[in-house]
Amino acid sequence: MTEIINLEVQFFLTSILYGILLLVVYDCIRILRRIVPHNAFFVALQDILFWVTASIVIFLMIYERNNGTIRGFAILGMLLGMIIYNQLLSKFIVKGITKLIQMIINGTKKVMSILLKPFAFIIKKLRKFFGFTSRKIGKVNSRIGSKFKKVGKSSAKQLKNVAKTVKISVSKK
Repeated sequence: MTEIINLEVQFFLTSILYGILLLVVYDCIRILRRIVPHNAFFVALQDILFWVTASIVIFLMIYERNNGTIRGFAILGMLLGMIIYNQLLSKFIVKGITKLIQMIINGTKKVMSILLKPFAFIIKKLRKFFGFTSRKIGKVNSRIGSKFKKVGKSSAKQLKNVAKTVKISVSKK
C-alpha cells in the first residue's frame, strides 16, 4: 500500500479507538451513577460536560491526525468503535465493575463495624455511667437548690424585719 493509504487506514483505526475510549469514559460516568444516585439535573449536567469534553477531544484528534479536515470515514470510524464496544463489552464492564465496587464498599462497612464495635461498647457504657451520675448530681443539686431557696427566703424575711426595725428606730429619733 502507498504511504497515503497507510495514513488513512491509521487515521480510520485511530477514529475507531477514540470511539471506544469515549464510551469507556462514559461507562465510568454510568458506573458512578449506579453507585451514587443522581437526580435528573446532575445527570443532564454530567452528560453536557461529557459531550463538550468529547467534542474537544474529537476536534483535537482530527486536527492533529488529519490537519483539521473532517472526513466522513473518521466520523464513521468513531461511531463504529462506539457500536463495537457498546455491543461487546459495555454491559459486562458496567455491571461487573459496579458489583465489584459495591462489594468493596459493603466489605469495608462490615470490617469497620467489626473494628468499631469495642469503641461503641465503651461509649455505650460511658453514656450509661455519665447518665447515671448526671441524674444523681441533678437530684443532689435540686435538693441543695431547694434548701438554698428556703434559706434565701428566710434570710430575706429576716432582712426585711431588720430593715423595718432600723427604719423605725431611725425615724423615732
